[in-house]
Amino acid sequence: MSSNKTNQDESENRSSVSKSDANKPTWEEKRKGKSMEACMGESLDKLSTAFMDSARRWEMIVYPSLVAFIILAVYGFFLIYSLTKDVHLVVQDMHKITTSMERMVVNMDVVSKNMVVMTQTVDAQSASMREMVYHVRGMNMSMNQMRYDMSNVSRPMSFMNDFLPW
Repeated sequence: MSSNKTNQDESENRSSVSKSDANKPTWEEKRKGKSMEACMGESLDKLSTAFMDSARRWEMIVYPSLVAFIILAVYGFFLIYSLTKDVHLVVQDMHKITTSMERMVVNMDVVSKNMVVMTQTVDAQSASMREMVYHVRGMNMSMNQMRYDMSNVSRPMSFMNDFLPW
């Protein structure tokens, strides 16, 4: 009995499937009952529906990409604007540095001339010092001679000390 029931259920399922398939007209049947214009209209309608679905999918990709591109373009413009502003400041600072360097060159020229004068003065002082050393050496020799002479005179003078009243 159970096997009969199973067979019966399967046949009902097949008949319900075949009934639903039987209710749907095939392409041939659809084509026979309609004119060529109706068939073309239906095909164009399906094509336009498919195209619209495809366009919607592309819109989901293209519009956000376009917004991102616009944001990146605005940011790129901002970066370029900032860079040109910074370069302008660098140019102004370089102009100030150039002016300062020109003044420093003039000052270094004055320092160079003063160094030449100072070198000449030191050379003259060096020559004077050599001459002074020569004269001091002569004075030293004279002082040594006087000391030697005074040491020779001190003996007879000590003898004279006894005769002096003070």
